[in-house]
Amino acid sequence: MSQKIVITLFFLFATFVSLPPALRAEQPVTLNLDPASISISAFYNGTDVKVSGEAPADTELLIRLTGTRHDVTLKKKGKVGGVLWMNVGEVTFENVPSVYLLYTSKGLGEIATSENSNKWDSMGLGFDALKQDMKVLPTTNDKEVVFKEFMKLKKHEDLYKLEPDAVQFTGPTGAMKPYTATIHVPPRLKPGTYQVDLIAVKGDKIIEGSSQQLKLTQIGFPAFLSSMAFDRSLLYGVMAVVIAIFAGLGTSLIFRSKGGAH
Repeated sequence: MSQKIVITLFFLFATFVSLPPALRAEQPVTLNLDPASISISAFYNGTDVKVSGEAPADTELLIRLTGTRHDVTLKKKGKVGGVLWMNVGEVTFENVPSVYLLYTSKGLGEIATSENSNKWDSMGLGFDALKQDMKVLPTTNDKEVVFKEFMKLKKHEDLYKLEPDAVQFTGPTGAMKPYTATIHVPPRLKPGTYQVDLIAVKGDKIIEGSSQQLKLTQIGFPAFLSSMAFDRSLLYGVMAVVIAIFAGLGTSLIFRSKGGAH
């Protein structure tokens, strides 16, 4: 090997070593879903998905399950005459995801649930990021107040959730450390494609991430009904009427046999 080549290689190596760690090429984080596709049958009641992979040893992790963004319109309750609670209008939340589930490692979860969670919010990782992205109509509504009510509803439906300390690190660690977590997919999720994101955080900065798709597909009788409703709407409507008539006749016969109808 010539002297010029040796000198060139030496300077290239010295330059690489002198680079800040953040600028050096690092092994990317990995993200695996098991299963990556879920079948929704007639008796489907939600399921669990195992998430696993590797991430840099000096990071904390966030796993996020999100759905497509859309607009949600809800009835607004209020007192009429200072006495009766009634519908007093509608509130529309624009640009909100159909599902927003967050699972964190212990260190990141402590930041998220602490009284001073400004670091969490500044990285755009929590529910505050949703509030910043969404638009509330009409604009005369107090955004803080209606957002809290919106969050109560979504948490009650298990569609929005934060699970601290849900990401566990397993096995020996070197430059990379293995992790595992379990995501509970709620039964309210509709068929479609959802996104699972893995976000690696160091200090107060997001340094790396990876994404995978999670697919929910209807099978069996639910898939048949859905196909009928969209592809043969007239026949579906006729079937629904016929079923309703026979259900009514059956109920009437049961009550007559028990002497409850005259």
